[in-house]
Amino acid sequence: MRPLRKALPLLVLPLLIAAWGCADRDGAAQTTDDGVVPSDIRLVEQRADHARIKGDSAAPLRVVEVSDFQCPYCKRFYEDTYSRIDSAYVQTGKIQYVWISFPNPGHVRAWPAVEAAFCAGAVGKFWPMHDLLFEHQDDWKDAAEPVTLFEKYAAQLGIDEDSYHECLVQDRPAALQVQDLAGVTRVGVSGTPFFVIGDSTSLQGAAPFDKFRTVIDSLLAQRAAAGGGGASADTGAASGS
Repeated sequence: MRPLRKALPLLVLPLLIAAWGCADRDGAAQTTDDGVVPSDIRLVEQRADHARIKGDSAAPLRVVEVSDFQCPYCKRFYEDTYSRIDSAYVQTGKIQYVWISFPNPGHVRAWPAVEAAFCAGAVGKFWPMHDLLFEHQDDWKDAAEPVTLFEKYAAQLGIDEDSYHECLVQDRPAALQVQDLAGVTRVGVSGTPFFVIGDSTSLQGAAPFDKFRTVIDSLLAQRAAAGGGGASADTGAASGS
């Protein structure tokens, strides 16, 4: 596990923000309740981009996670740490959380897994699909037809099966996935999971919750002392589902 790094985020963050900045600020990226994935590619991208942002847009701190659904260390972070961060900081309005995809070229099912999550995000179900993908990683990572499993998970979440299938087979979120990959690669992030915390500190690896708590609490205290504004004051991004 690598130590905390202070210099890289200053270069990383603007590009990572650009990678998830296409959600319509006026609300066009909002989803409906019918569970039908739209056929319009641009709308899929907007909704998926919006859905992967979690928490209050007015939160004083932002945490960006760069992740790979097939990565065993990302799964370890999900199992050991993610839910504790979510309950302690996201659900209490202290941080806004953003997920960025970075599939390892050696993980041949990581790219379609991201697509599965983004297609679910097009109906506001990114985070439930995110959870299922990590919880069932051992099932789909070696499956001959992982898409069949992804469609099964989508059905469990109440997503319309036909429209979800079309979203996958037509690669509708591909442009958003390429944008993530290009942005992360350009700034030199080389492994997952990778985190940018508070726009100023980075952390790589499946660190324990106590390490995240130390960094987040320290940055929150600094923001409070400085009278800092919300996490998205500089981008206008909406909060995720």
